[in-house]
Amino acid sequence: MKKTQKEMMRFIIFGIIIIILSQVVGFKRSTLTLINTVIVFSICAVGFNILLGYGGQISLGHAAFVGLGAYVSAYMSTVLGLPFLLSLLIGGLIPMIVGILLGLIALRLEGHYLAIATLGFGVTIQQIFKEWVGFTNGYSGMRAKTPEIFGFAFKSRESFMILAIVILVLLCIVAYNLLRFKTGRAFIAMRDSEHAAQAMGISMLKYKLIAFSISAFYAGIAGGLYMHLIKFTQPDQWGIVFSLNLLAMVVIGGLGSIWGSILGATFITLMPEILKELPVIGEIRNVSTIVTGLVMILIIRFLPYGLAYLPKQLKLKRINKRNANETAEVKA
Repeated sequence: MKKTQKEMMRFIIFGIIIIILSQVVGFKRSTLTLINTVIVFSICAVGFNILLGYGGQISLGHAAFVGLGAYVSAYMSTVLGLPFLLSLLIGGLIPMIVGILLGLIALRLEGHYLAIATLGFGVTIQQIFKEWVGFTNGYSGMRAKTPEIFGFAFKSRESFMILAIVILVLLCIVAYNLLRFKTGRAFIAMRDSEHAAQAMGISMLKYKLIAFSISAFYAGIAGGLYMHLIKFTQPDQWGIVFSLNLLAMVVIGGLGSIWGSILGATFITLMPEILKELPVIGEIRNVSTIVTGLVMILIIRFLPYGLAYLPKQLKLKRINKRNANETAEVKA
């Protein structure tokens, strides 16, 4: 229990630090937009890590859930005139229902077959975004209003950051508490070996549906926030590239780590902007995609658990080295 409270306090302190920095440091509007994007994508990465890092279920069509959350949230608030928080919640619940349906399909698939199926799902949903003009406005894109809660409009990037960081912290706490106990242990057992998990009495139906539904809910919430941050979206945003970037966030940041999800989202979001500023390198076309691929290869080769586990691996390496030296001294 103490460990749970300690981790929850870390999330809260992290959120407070980000909020204070946003208010004290005079960031440019473009920088604030970038930081807000990192926060929003962190929510999406945390949800995806629940599915992949803990549940062991891969998805290459997860961008569809984010896009669905963006469109639903914008439609509810702009067209139907519903309150922002209610629109955001519905923007998470609709993808969650679709995630349950996808989870039912996933029951019969695993490995690369599941990856191909989710890729097809993502392509299908993106095509629906393009063709369903009455709902998405097609290629012309959809716009959203400024989010407003109890009469307060989050017009500035600073105020939106407070809203986004509060939601991120809350969802991180929910994810941590969910994964620390029975559900998390079932996810890990399912990830390590489905046959062994079934032998222990773990229901594949139940926990695959939970993993897909929670991950889709987080993605929908992230999509709704992103929509109200940028206030515009169009179908091409929610394709395979976004899904692969989401996969890169989790792999680079750390599979099975909430902090790793945030770290990976920060890396993938900021890295293209940093590369643009570099001479020569910034002029290379699609350089960010090249660097992302190289970093993923290096991470898988040398840090298979991601950047979040680097301190633990270094500590373990020092302990092993010290034990080896002590053993050598004893033999001598």
